[in-house]
Order: sequence, then C-alpha cells, then structure tokens
Amino acid sequence: MAFGQFARSHGLKVGIQQTHDAVIAAREIGFTNRSAFKFALKPLFCTSPEEGNAFERLFELYWDTNPIDLTNKNKTTIQGANKKQSPGSLVMMGQGKIEGEMDEGRTLTGASETERLRMTDFSKLTSVEAHQLEKIAEKLFKEMTLRLRRRMKENRRVGQINMRRTIRRSIGYGGEPIDLFYKSQKARPRRLVILLDVSGSMDKYSFFLLRFIFALREHFRQLEAFIFSTKLIRISEVLAGNQFEHVSGLLSQQADNWSGGTRIGQCLEEFNERYGKRILNGSPTIIILSDGLDTGDPENLGRELIKIQSRSKRIVWLNPLKGMNNYQPVQRGMIAALPCIDDFRAAHNLSSLLELENILEDV
Repeated sequence: MAFGQFARSHGLKVGIQQTHDAVIAAREIGFTNRSAFKFALKPLFCTSPEEGNAFERLFELYWDTNPIDLTNKNKTTIQGANKKQSPGSLVMMGQGKIEGEMDEGRTLTGASETERLRMTDFSKLTSVEAHQLEKIAEKLFKEMTLRLRRRMKENRRVGQINMRRTIRRSIGYGGEPIDLFYKSQKARPRRLVILLDVSGSMDKYSFFLLRFIFALREHFRQLEAFIFSTKLIRISEVLAGNQFEHVSGLLSQQADNWSGGTRIGQCLEEFNERYGKRILNGSPTIIILSDGLDTGDPENLGRELIKIQSRSKRIVWLNPLKGMNNYQPVQRGMIAALPCIDDFRAAHNLSSLLELENILEDV
C-alpha cells in the first residue's frame, strides 16, 4: 500500500481498486520472485507506455533503495505519515493532500539518499556508502546497456525498403502495405577500446570505473580493455567472465602497479607498438579514463595520442578532476592531450558516467 501511495505521488493513477488488486497479486505470487512480482503490478498501475516507463523507474527506486526485506511481512512506513493529513480514503483515490513533511518531498528517504549517492564524488564516499552505491551502479549500468542494445536494434530498421517482399506480404491484407520489409544491411561492428588509469591518484575512482567497463562488455562484443599506470596490461579476456568480484580480485593480483605512479605517454606508446596495428584497425572509439597526472614526458604523450587519433573514430577522455568546481586542465599531461581529444568529460560520480549513454549510442 505504501508503494501504491509512492507511485501515485509521482503521477501514476493508482486508487483503491488498483491497490486492492496489487495486494491480492502480492499474496498469490509472493515477494521471492522479484520479476514476477514486478510484472504483476505493472498492468495494474499503468495504462500507457509512458506510465510503464515511469513504473519501471519507480519500482526499482522504491524497492532497491529502502531497507525493506521483501520476505518480511512487516508494514512499510512513509516519512511524515504520522503528520496531520487528509482522510485516507481521499488520499487513496488521489484526492486531498498530505501536509507537513510529505509536501516537502514526496519521495521516500531512500529515494533521496539514492540521488545524493549518485551525485557524490567517488573519492568522498565512506565504505558503507560505497557498498550501497555499488549495488545501485550495477543495476543502473545494466539498464543503460539494455537501452543501448534496444536502440541498436531499432537503428537496423531504417534504410531502403525491400519493395518485392513488402508487396508480396501486402497481398494478404488486400494490397495494403502494413508490414514493411527492409533490405538487409551488413551489421556494422560496434568497436570500443577503453584504457583505464589505475595509478595511486585514481585509486578512489578505479573500482567504479572498472564496474562501468564491466557493464559495457555486455553491449559491446568487440570491446578491448586495458589498465595502465607504469605499464600496460590487457584485461579484455579477463572481462569475458560473468563474475565481477572474480575479475577485480584477479586484476589486483596481476597488476602490481595498481596503486603506483603513472606514465601515460609510455603506456600509450606500448599500446601502439603491441596492439595498435590490430586493435585500431576499423577506426574504433577510444575512451581514456585518467586524471592526466603524468609523471613521464608530456611530449611523448602527445605524439602517441596523435597516432591513436589518426586511426580511431573518436577519442573520449574522462577525467574525474573535471567534476570539481573551477577545474582547469593545467596538468602537463592534459595540456598535451587536449588537442587530440574529441570529447573531454567528467567521471567523478555515478551520474557523470550515466551521461555517457548518448556518446556510446553513436559508437
């Protein structure tokens, strides 16, 4: 019932009948099967595709960000529910108002906490907050890759129409071309190369950036990934597994330079010499995640980045420091890299990473 009230406060038309039916569905299906529970409530709470999209967001926001055990039968409470408010029957039908603290923000405490964590700099998270944000990030990254996959399928349904197949199918509809067929197009490989700085200055960010890379692997089948600091390590094959914990543990064993200094130019030189000829074939999109604090020769960084630029579609540089107020790219490494960068963006919190969806759509 509290979830019904939460959904109604965000625009869904949930009244007494919908809430009653939802309680019956919950009793019959139970809470152990999360997917079945969600899809049972969705047709009760939604009457349009737009409401369906809103329901998906609200369901995850409510059940994932509050300390509620779905197998526990205790009633959930809403902040401010004990304050003076309109009669319950009017509220359930979407009429009347809940005064006091409910007017200030109709979201639950957990929802506002989620937004705060999404906007918090990775380097300022406590261990408890980092654990909470990890769960939120895993879910949101999966949603992002799912949207990217759907858009890729939609893009395939554009181009020149196959008139022969369309006309033949229209015979069954009295000559009306209801079903359109498109001439088959050779699938364009979506290639992405990511280089992650794991030096000491990036230590607070590396974990979540690695989680981001791991999620992208589900969408980009031709993804090449590297970590670097004083040397370069290819991790593409390691990422092919499905256990992130295993991957992060294995990387910590392999990379003895995980928290050392960083020599970006030297590592890019190693990348070009060992992998450039094969990996840069076909003009992939390059994403470099680094703060640009290079202890090596900045001129070497510029030279190697020019080589990569000449053989890539686009270079995107994600810098956690860019999310700070009044940041200026005055580091030697960034000054040398900027002329070769197509997109220079922040990567200091979860929201900044999710904003990359539009860039990844064009890969």
